[in-house]
Amino acid sequence: MMAMFKRLPILGALAAALSACGDGPATVTGSWRSPAAWSAMVYASGAGPLLVEVVGDPFAAGAGFATTVADALDNQVIGRVVRFTARRDLAARPGFRVIVAFDPPPAATARDLCAGKVGGGAPGGERIGVLAAFCDGEGEVLSSVSGWVAKAASPSDRRFRQLLAQVARALFGEAM
Repeated sequence: MMAMFKRLPILGALAAALSACGDGPATVTGSWRSPAAWSAMVYASGAGPLLVEVVGDPFAAGAGFATTVADALDNQVIGRVVRFTARRDLAARPGFRVIVAFDPPPAATARDLCAGKVGGGAPGGERIGVLAAFCDGEGEVLSSVSGWVAKAASPSDRRFRQLLAQVARALFGEAM
């Protein structure tokens, strides 16, 4: 009986943590990942930042939103320091890019994203969806991830930034 009482605080903490998961963030990697995704990222980011293109703005934050997304992706890849930029002129190899679409249409795919055929949804929803793809210089998908977060109040919201960190780690995985 005493052992059960010792476990109650642990179970309570676990229950609290699980209930918080209902608002995310959560991500799911795409069904296919190119074996060249890691080496392409190393090549694309070896001489400077990797380009990020942002589609949609769930907060109606305006012109600086793409830079906020790029900053949130910075240094989130495990096994390598990778910097990101929303400015094409600052990207080391702008043909390689990460495209992040917020609240894309339900039927949107990573292939559509790399081909430039995906638009973002209207701002203002309680739940923010994301579809991201790492695209090579010819518009082919190297890796992709989708995810969501609910009740994020602004681009600086901790959980929104956690979503983007998860996106970066899922796109590139670990060093091979």
